[in-house]
Amino acid sequence: MKNKATLQFGKNNIGRFHFLLLTLVLIIFFRPFLDVLILNDIWVNLFADIFLYLALMSGLYAMSEQTGQLRFSWILISVVMVMGLLQHIFHSPGVEKIRLGLTVVYLLQIMVMIWTYIEKEKKNQVKIDLIMAAACTYILIGMIWAYAYFFVESYHPGSFKMPEHLGNELSSFNYYSFVTLTTVGYGDIQALTRPARTLSILEAILGQLYLVIMISRLVGLHASQIVSETKNTN
Repeated sequence: MKNKATLQFGKNNIGRFHFLLLTLVLIIFFRPFLDVLILNDIWVNLFADIFLYLALMSGLYAMSEQTGQLRFSWILISVVMVMGLLQHIFHSPGVEKIRLGLTVVYLLQIMVMIWTYIEKEKKNQVKIDLIMAAACTYILIGMIWAYAYFFVESYHPGSFKMPEHLGNELSSFNYYSFVTLTTVGYGDIQALTRPARTLSILEAILGQLYLVIMISRLVGLHASQIVSETKNTN
């Protein structure tokens, strides 16, 4: 599959998935500071949505050669953005739930596209950008599970024991998701009901298996290819 591997910034080339990984990390990093720098919740949510959309659209650009799935993804992200605009105008809980649901579908779509890319490209030469694609998938898993926890709590209140200062916002479940995915388990947020605990167990298992099976394998293949190329050069 032919795919441009880099983005051109002046004289520098940045791998597409290096760029996507950077934007995903920036979303996680900047979101808490928006609450501190901007006191108005409406503007905080608006800027958070803009950051999210920019990051996810960079994912579409990284997968621009998968034209069939790309059309569906562009339609989906356009609908999500329109629903987000309507939510900021009318503040409708129904619109918000639809927007969040479509966002999950969009994240799943992007993750499948990246996974398909990894499976095809790893049969050839494993480059650093391919490892970055696998890292992007790992972060997307954490984001998707955060939405899953949020919906569980929304439809079954009391599924999680939350500290009073955090509240039942998506950002709180984003924190819980990555703590669970990495098996850090601080314990400040606790899953109480069976569905919530089952989701937590599945995420913890998936996170560890993904690191061991996928990322470590790609890193190993990349290292062995470097050794092989060095021997051939000598």
